[in-house]
Amino acid sequence: MTRPDGAAVDQALKEDDNDLAIDRFLDEMPSTSNRSVVTRSGRAVKTRINQEFDYSSSQSKGDGEEDSDDESVETEDEDYQLTNDFQEPKWTGRKRRSFETSSSSASSTDSSHSMTSIVYIELGDPVAIIRYDALANVDLNTETELKTKVHKFLGLIPPRRRLYNVLGDCDQEPDDNEHEMATLSVNCLRSPSLHSGVHPVTSSPKRAILPNATPTSTWSTVNLSHLKPPTLEERQAKICNDFVLQANANSIEEQTPDYLKEPPDLSELPSRTQMEINCRRHEISVSCMDHNRGFYRFIESLKRETSINMCHPMARSYREANFNSCKKTLAKMLYNMFNHAIFHCALMVPILWRRRMTTPCQCLLDIRSSGKRTARILLWENINEAGMLVKPLLHEMCHVAAFLFNREAGHGDNCRKWAYQSRRALPELPAIEDCDANFKYTCTMCARCSYGTMDLKKVNLRCHYCQFEVGVKPFSKTDMYEGTRPDLKLTPFKSYVRDKYLKLGEEGGTTHSSKMKLLNEEFAKMN
Repeated sequence: MTRPDGAAVDQALKEDDNDLAIDRFLDEMPSTSNRSVVTRSGRAVKTRINQEFDYSSSQSKGDGEEDSDDESVETEDEDYQLTNDFQEPKWTGRKRRSFETSSSSASSTDSSHSMTSIVYIELGDPVAIIRYDALANVDLNTETELKTKVHKFLGLIPPRRRLYNVLGDCDQEPDDNEHEMATLSVNCLRSPSLHSGVHPVTSSPKRAILPNATPTSTWSTVNLSHLKPPTLEERQAKICNDFVLQANANSIEEQTPDYLKEPPDLSELPSRTQMEINCRRHEISVSCMDHNRGFYRFIESLKRETSINMCHPMARSYREANFNSCKKTLAKMLYNMFNHAIFHCALMVPILWRRRMTTPCQCLLDIRSSGKRTARILLWENINEAGMLVKPLLHEMCHVAAFLFNREAGHGDNCRKWAYQSRRALPELPAIEDCDANFKYTCTMCARCSYGTMDLKKVNLRCHYCQFEVGVKPFSKTDMYEGTRPDLKLTPFKSYVRDKYLKLGEEGGTTHSSKMKLLNEEFAKMN
């Protein structure tokens, strides 16, 4: 099929100058033309644009904004369209133009992992941390336990230990130091000062103070009038709700450990320019975070038991409409709201809606072949109330932030820090509890293990400490109480290391880290 010439395009536009004629000629173009923009008399004719809720899409240069460096992801979901019985809020700001994006699989791991670079994982703590460099300067001369395991693996010492000789320690004379320690321990037990119950003086925890109800300029565009004058019962319920909200904030502030109150590491956030671009997209969501003493907050207003007469003006349209017709727009609003108030406008994660899910919300964490960490959020299409949307969405956003910005592969301290920051920014949000892990990661050499929610079976996974293979298996609660041992099963990588480790000589350096780094690189090239 040949590409239509300019005369044919002009003739068609004269006969039927509308989008249908344009679409017909765009369909007739060969795929090699890449759906380029057709021009006539200096006037650009628009192409089909897939407008999705995806922050990773590039910005048009005509908007005066720099293009994003992040790879775009197609959400495989229809646009945020509403039925006639719901009036969608008017989104402010300039109209953005997006481009078609390449499709991506919705699984947590894809086929690109077969060609992925080596990913190191730090084990030993309850939750695993993703690293891209191994621990340097690990020397077998100082790491005696690792030295024994490596030498057994290389066959330098027998694989089994000698039996313990009970009589070997019977004839030894007691050491003077041991006698002094025994005497000291007896004297300490007799000392009444150790049983006085005196503990180090610690400062009393500070009480949480809710943000003042100071409306910003965005309230000037919102109708603050009530549907009807609030009754005495409605005002009393509002006062009681504010008291409970303040009491819960104080309780959480007192019970949260100090190390979780420290702000999470923000060194891996996107560039300031990219965050400013995202922030400009959240203009209408900022008005949802404002509150007035005469109205409930936005999140509280979404509850069925909240009086619609006193609910937040921005939430009234969601309460009055059928929830199924507005839940996708509400999800977009909540995502922008949380991203702006909690996550520094730094999250650029697409939202996908799925029919078959076991939970209302789920995040897919992934490591691409280039080593870049990516994430996607899945929402269940059968969500039928706001309570099923707010808390799960916030929970998964905390997981995504801990993974993208703090390299955390599960629900650990970083995820708890983000959850605490969410309650500080928006006290009306529900509490985020810890969740169980899905996988257990165990090093096949040093036997260190950790837990997480990422399926890393297809990743070239290595231990951050000893650089040996890491096994991944489904999580079981019984694993928490069982010890771990080195995996003696030979794999192609282990066989390669056993043959090459002792033959490296000075070429591999003097430390275990340098030798294993060289062997990993050569094994990756060989495969």
